[in-house]
Amino acid sequence: MYIRRVEKKNGHSGKTYSYYRLVHGYKIGDKVRQQTLLNLGKLEELPVSQHKMLADRIEMLLTGTTTLFSPENKTVDKLAQRFVAEIRSKGLFPGNKRKTTVGTAQTEQYEEINIESIESEECREIGGEWLCQQAFERLGLPALLQKTGMDQTQVHMTQMLLTAKLIHPSSELETERWLKENSGAIELYDEEDFSTTRYRLYQSATMLYKEKDLIEKELYSICTGLFTQRSKIVIYDLTNMYFEGQMKSSVKAKFGRSKEKRSDCRLIGLSMAIDSNGFVRHSQLYTGNISEPSTLGAMLDNVNKQLSCQEEEKPVVVMDAGIATEENLDKIKQEGYDYVCVSRIQPKEFDKLSDQATYLQDNRGNKIEVQKVSVEGKNDTFLHIKSDRKVEKEKSMDERATSRFEDKLIYLKQGLSLPRRTKKIIPVHEAIGRMKDQFSKVAKLYKIEYKEDTQKGIVTDITWTRQQEKEKPKGEYFLRYSQENLTEKEIWNVYNLSREVESVFRCLKSDLNIRPIHHQKDAYIEPHIWLGIIAYQVVNYIRQILKENNINYSWDTIVGKMKTQKCSLISMDAKTAKRIFVKLCSRPNDDVQQIYDSLKFKNRPYVRKTKVVTQL
Repeated sequence: MYIRRVEKKNGHSGKTYSYYRLVHGYKIGDKVRQQTLLNLGKLEELPVSQHKMLADRIEMLLTGTTTLFSPENKTVDKLAQRFVAEIRSKGLFPGNKRKTTVGTAQTEQYEEINIESIESEECREIGGEWLCQQAFERLGLPALLQKTGMDQTQVHMTQMLLTAKLIHPSSELETERWLKENSGAIELYDEEDFSTTRYRLYQSATMLYKEKDLIEKELYSICTGLFTQRSKIVIYDLTNMYFEGQMKSSVKAKFGRSKEKRSDCRLIGLSMAIDSNGFVRHSQLYTGNISEPSTLGAMLDNVNKQLSCQEEEKPVVVMDAGIATEENLDKIKQEGYDYVCVSRIQPKEFDKLSDQATYLQDNRGNKIEVQKVSVEGKNDTFLHIKSDRKVEKEKSMDERATSRFEDKLIYLKQGLSLPRRTKKIIPVHEAIGRMKDQFSKVAKLYKIEYKEDTQKGIVTDITWTRQQEKEKPKGEYFLRYSQENLTEKEIWNVYNLSREVESVFRCLKSDLNIRPIHHQKDAYIEPHIWLGIIAYQVVNYIRQILKENNINYSWDTIVGKMKTQKCSLISMDAKTAKRIFVKLCSRPNDDVQQIYDSLKFKNRPYVRKTKVVTQL
């Protein structure tokens, strides 16, 4: 091999430009042929006197021959490694194109090799990638993506982007690096390193979001079709996510009440409706300051479109108190749905519908007391719930808040008689106002009185009393439901499904890392979140199947276990002047094999791949 200088003249400016090519010489019979392997560019970082050294180093790495050359020049070695990686990824060197069969050899093959020449050239993760690829196939995702108009390359790019979101959630720039350096996904999808760029990944995410309605409907139908039990529950809730940055280019990024206590950041709202198995039926993005009750109508319209004409009954809507306004409850009834929700009101007077209460257990085994009651002026029925564990919890929270609130009042009162402390009328009222805002739940129970010296403009004394009549019973709350024939246990079990949507939000935000959001424009923000929702559907499918087989791993645990399965490239010198390259996929350990068996997936994409390069 050698490096050839090429000059080209610009016809418009008259300037002459020089760049270099790597040329490979070989014989066909008695004739010598030359092949340009790679354009090396201007090679400005390397003097011409070292070009032969670079060519020799590249040839040595490609053929695996030993040489007296020692890569003491770091610049030469770094360039050689980069060019060799590009040549191998593109299959440009003749030896790279001669492959044998993949998998277990049909016949036994023996080679005499030099043990000292055995070298592990690269090692990549493949377990999680192989798990995701098989899950995509099971869910019919490739066919669904082609249905949206994507070509084969775009389908592969989208699947690799989803794989990265599932295993290594990060930006498109970091995803590109991970795919090229750490993951075996590019090989699984038969793509090339040089064609896998962050720009194509951005394009895939954008194309995916343009077909959101079709993909959401079809994917939900496929997911639910894989399970025999049909869900008759719609669990609806709304959350928000915060941004990093000022977000001046985003229309939907607004300041609001953050559910993650990040009110210093702009937010975006996400509403989701899921079924009892945790699959997403509906999702919608809103501005960060959206009112929760106003989002219910869009969800009902979407669910109505999904329902088939053959369905005998509509699902029960389960929601939290924040959405369950009187107006929304009336709207649900008008649409023909039943509902179960947490009551926004705490009725002081009610009539018991049964003589004895029913005793149940919550998901942690704590005893709870439930009893059906009716409230005057309300058409639906209430379930009165008492929990001893909740009493202890609320009592502890109240005592802590009360202690901190009164400590601040005492500190302020003591300062009225001390120099250089707050005592003027307006600053004292402002200080107490801040306390009431900070401890709003207990402050509303207090009556605070002041003694003021108007001539001096100061407060001379502060007194306070806790009004017991304003306190609500601890450990008690009410559920509202419209289907009167439900038993206490059925109502309680249906309400407990509302924790599923909280689990979905937790998976999206933590396991799939969709927040904080660093994108600055809505055109990238919305595809970023939508990509996470599709990835969640895959996660939920895998976890539901594993749960049926008594495997209750979190997604983070599953990913950690799958990373133990790797693929590695090993090379060695044969006695017959050949360099043998063997790519091996490791055998899964017991935990990983159990996951594959539960899902009925193959445990390896291949056993080995072998190729032989003749030494030059």
